[in-house]
Amino acid sequence: MWKKVVPRKTGRNIMAVALLLMLFTLFGCTTGVKKDAGLTDFEAPGIPQNVTAIGKERAILVNWSANTEPDLVGYRLYRSNSSGGPFTLIATIGTQPAPSYLDNDQQNGLVNDQYYFYKISAFDTQGKESDLSRTNSIQARAGLPAEERPPRVVNIKARASMEAVYVAWDKVTTSHIKGYNIYRGLSTSAGGVQWVSSVPQDTPGFVDTSISKSSAEQYTYIIRTFNENYTESENSDPVQVTLRSGDDTIPTSPYGLAVSMDTDPIISWNKPQVNEDGSNIFSGQNPTLDIDSYLIFRANSNDALFALIGIVEDNGTANLTQTFKDVNGTPYNLFAVRALDRNGNVSKMSSITTQASDADIPAVPRNVKAWASTATEAGIKLAWDSAKNAVSYNVYFSTVADGGYTKMLTSQPQWNEASPYVINAYPSSFNQNPDKKGQKLEFGVPYFFKVSSVSSSGKESELSPYVKAYPGGMFVAILEGENPNWEFDDVANDNLNHFYVVYSSKDYTNIDFYSGAGAALLVPSTVGVPGSGDQFRYGSGNLLSSDYFRLPAPSTGAYRYNVYAYYYPHPSSGNWRVSIREDGILSSTLLEKDLNGYNAIAKGRASMALGQIQINAGVRGIDIDMTAINAGSGGNAMVFFDCLVFVRVM
Repeated sequence: MWKKVVPRKTGRNIMAVALLLMLFTLFGCTTGVKKDAGLTDFEAPGIPQNVTAIGKERAILVNWSANTEPDLVGYRLYRSNSSGGPFTLIATIGTQPAPSYLDNDQQNGLVNDQYYFYKISAFDTQGKESDLSRTNSIQARAGLPAEERPPRVVNIKARASMEAVYVAWDKVTTSHIKGYNIYRGLSTSAGGVQWVSSVPQDTPGFVDTSISKSSAEQYTYIIRTFNENYTESENSDPVQVTLRSGDDTIPTSPYGLAVSMDTDPIISWNKPQVNEDGSNIFSGQNPTLDIDSYLIFRANSNDALFALIGIVEDNGTANLTQTFKDVNGTPYNLFAVRALDRNGNVSKMSSITTQASDADIPAVPRNVKAWASTATEAGIKLAWDSAKNAVSYNVYFSTVADGGYTKMLTSQPQWNEASPYVINAYPSSFNQNPDKKGQKLEFGVPYFFKVSSVSSSGKESELSPYVKAYPGGMFVAILEGENPNWEFDDVANDNLNHFYVVYSSKDYTNIDFYSGAGAALLVPSTVGVPGSGDQFRYGSGNLLSSDYFRLPAPSTGAYRYNVYAYYYPHPSSGNWRVSIREDGILSSTLLEKDLNGYNAIAKGRASMALGQIQINAGVRGIDIDMTAINAGSGGNAMVFFDCLVFVRVM
């Protein structure tokens, strides 16, 4: 067989061509053929440079220089609340000539004045990302720079009562300010606060009634102004306030309010001098005892909706008046003031003052007094000072201090101590107890009164603080039940103790007293009509005692006395007979009356009109006997005896 023989040089050329073709296949030609980046790119993009961050309103704008890699796809932006991370991916951004990103987090929202930290990476077509661990974080604070924000609130003050917090600050008068945002938190810094309310620009104060002592005793507040675009100012200085526990000495209202006609009206007032319970606030030693500050309120005369506009600290012991300037206000608004003491007690609103000629708002009557009348039986007299803008007065009546007041008298003139007016009956409109409508007032029962003033246009003031009085008569003599000068006539001649002095306690509840300090607990062992039942007698002698209960007797003629018994029921009480004799003479019985028994414990004091006695000239006094005449359901006839009241009548 014939074989073709190839020269050695030609074979080497063929091998070279084959090798060259393999190289073309692997790497392509240097011209006219696109490179395969997946085969040639072994490095991630470089770390983005020149990163900056600028605070915006509830946002941060991040800028950086563009990367130059030809296979660059874009950037990834990460954020953290701490410089040390962890960092969370918040956005992916494509290539841009001047890349940037506005982080305004529509879902969660950035918080102004809070710092945030950012890192940026670049990534390419193969998903390779620049090294985030080698990337420095950039820090920025949300919110506009101070020079681009509305003016900051200054001089913030806060005071607390038992149920509310009062916050006030200096009014910001710069134009374009729309209002104030109030933030509250439980921490001692501004970082933990949350928005609670907004108020308009001309109302630099807020009353927070949404707080609760059960959730926290101390609160932190900051205030921010905001403009028409709702851009906020920087935080005010935080202020902390602790809720108060209060006490029983609530101050009365400031009085004598007046407002000037200045461009910035000045409101002035007199400090209250007593608490509602009659105790003194002011004294020669300490004229500002217990008063902490004053709360100033303002309202538009069209709606009379009062809002807090200022807090003024008490100005010290040398002053009995105080003032407040309403910057950029108007004297034709309505103004009122409340006093706040150091225990968190807040007075009622003062009388309203204004320079508006059509306001016609009457002041609250001051120095209201009540006392027992000596002119008529069961009478009470009232008096009060004349009130500004008042043409008449209304009188309100109640049997409890804190509520249920009935308007009993209208269109009254001012009453003073010399006025002939006397209150001696329940109001005809007394719906709390219809059975008592129009009935005579009862001895030993306290009654409560408030007074309001009425202007010529019919506007009525707030009610005055209440005053209290017991009905009186021309002369009242009282025989106290707890008087130890009692004799005991024991029918069964036992050795038991039959007389005790008791006071209100856990064992004897609801024992209040017409007078004196206690009541006599009388415990008989034998019941029956006088002579056969145990008898208690006032006096230290025998039957014809020389130790009488002495009532005033006339030199000529006779005095007449109405007699009332006050006692408390007992669950086992029976009936008792009260006998009153002149000078201890059995045949000279002036009055004999049975006291009704009760079965309900803690029902309250019982009052009974026993009748009338006549004391003639020369009578030295009277003897009083109390006899247990029959037993109650418990088998005895105990009674808590408070007193006998003798009222002289004409």
